[in-house]
Amino acid sequence: MRRALALILTATALTAGAVGTAEHPAHAASFAVYFANDEHESAADIEQYGAADSATVYDDWSLSCSTTGCSNVPSQSVFESKVQDYVSLDKSGSTHPITLDFENILPVSATSTAQAAQEVSLWHELITWAHDAEPSAPIGMYSYDWNSAYASYTAELYASGYLDYFAPSMYNRWSSTSTWASELSTAVSNDHSIDSALPIYPYVEAIWDDGSSGYLSGTDWDSEFQQIESRTQGVVLWNTGPLSDSTACGWLEAFSSEMGGLTGTASSGPLTVSDSTSGTGCVVPSGETRTVTFTLANDGSSTSGATTMSDDTGGPDGITLGDFEYWDIPALAPGASYGPDSANLTVPSGASVTTALLYLDYGTGRQRVAVIIS
Repeated sequence: MRRALALILTATALTAGAVGTAEHPAHAASFAVYFANDEHESAADIEQYGAADSATVYDDWSLSCSTTGCSNVPSQSVFESKVQDYVSLDKSGSTHPITLDFENILPVSATSTAQAAQEVSLWHELITWAHDAEPSAPIGMYSYDWNSAYASYTAELYASGYLDYFAPSMYNRWSSTSTWASELSTAVSNDHSIDSALPIYPYVEAIWDDGSSGYLSGTDWDSEFQQIESRTQGVVLWNTGPLSDSTACGWLEAFSSEMGGLTGTASSGPLTVSDSTSGTGCVVPSGETRTVTFTLANDGSSTSGATTMSDDTGGPDGITLGDFEYWDIPALAPGASYGPDSANLTVPSGASVTTALLYLDYGTGRQRVAVIIS
């Protein structure tokens, strides 16, 4: 079945001599993007965009502390085995972050100093065991760093030999990005007051967590991502997938564009590519072929050379973009455009990926294309 498709075409990163806005500002070379998921299920194949897998260890024992002690604590061997299980299940690399998500025993949520002290003692034991289980991996604690309750007890967990990074929960639980930004600033400030030398990897996700459950727009995601990038050393993208419908297209476009800048695979070349097709968003059902209509334009200050379109046959699960209506692109003077042209985007039956990153290749440059596979 063949239908028209409106693609996510992330903006071209312009070459020298061209006029316009680059895809995104320069990125910090050391900024890391990690992916985490509940037992790695229903992932949106975020790794293909350049995110690295990380592990999150959950409280499988219902840990609990009172003013006099802690209960349901596993043995060292059981705990270390469970940590290794999560690392394997989440396909995390041996040097990638491991975040301990034990929200029942967070000092920030304690109801007394005595309870906080008991929790710190237990945390010291669990952190030591986690390091023993995965000695090459940094260990962090998922927490509500925008809350400073019992901060002196939390600080004890970041002493030498214990936690290696901060992992503040920065899901979109607030009703606006401005409030979210204020809470991020507070979290970063609180973390720096404990140890400004340790990295901060906030946990974020693609949806609103304020009861609406809708996807962030591309604009909102850009705003949050750029603030995190300017204030922290990385980010953990949690539980993103599968992207269910075209309302996620804006978020996926923004994410793909950001990752292109971070990984050195941004759209590039002397021409810009604009999608002129409307209708079905960025969603392509498995087993279908969609027609992509586009126009090439020279927004630069010098004439572009003649070139030829090229098929992209390297997509995941055999997904392809090519079979162009017009293959040969003439030289274009500044301000001139060529099109509309069209290509076929084909998703084989049985494709297992839930998103796909492709490139519309025009010989002297290429444009990133991101689609949701339904």
